[in-house]
Amino acid sequence: MRTLVLYTSNTGNTKRYAERIAEGIGADILPFNKRKFKKMSLKDYDTIVYGGWLSGTTIQGVNEFLARWDDMSEKNVLIYAVGMGVVSKESRDNLINSNLLDLYHLRFYQLRGSFDYSKLKFPYTWMIRLGIKGAIQRNDPGTDAETLGRLIETPLEYDDNDGVDRVLSVLHRLASESKE
Repeated sequence: MRTLVLYTSNTGNTKRYAERIAEGIGADILPFNKRKFKKMSLKDYDTIVYGGWLSGTTIQGVNEFLARWDDMSEKNVLIYAVGMGVVSKESRDNLINSNLLDLYHLRFYQLRGSFDYSKLKFPYTWMIRLGIKGAIQRNDPGTDAETLGRLIETPLEYDDNDGVDRVLSVLHRLASESKE
């Protein structure tokens, strides 16, 4: 079984997971580029994995990826999304609904990412600072400048080993089934 792992990453979390998945299954790996993907031949691949980072509830690049669904509908397709939200059935269902993934026959996984403000680019830095300022002005419970300042100054490192292992387990099972 030949597998392709595609990813789009904003701060490196999704890329790190893509590299681990590709290494764990012996897959080809490429950063997702919508122009190149439109022209890319997928016929040599049995399985395609797409990883995208979350902005709110939107999986970045997933619409461009799924635009080629007709070329992938007979293949094993897995999508994983990486964000800071807590992984739960409710948040997973929300991501499926928000990205219309229930319209496709694919497997979906939600992985937890890290947060490092120093890796963000504009406009994300601006939106976070604006959100912090608004929370302080509203005097939201549990919100104070010191706590929020630490969020900006101190990266929050998280590694979702269990999530990556679940994806790899499914990929290994699919590989063994294709040999039978």
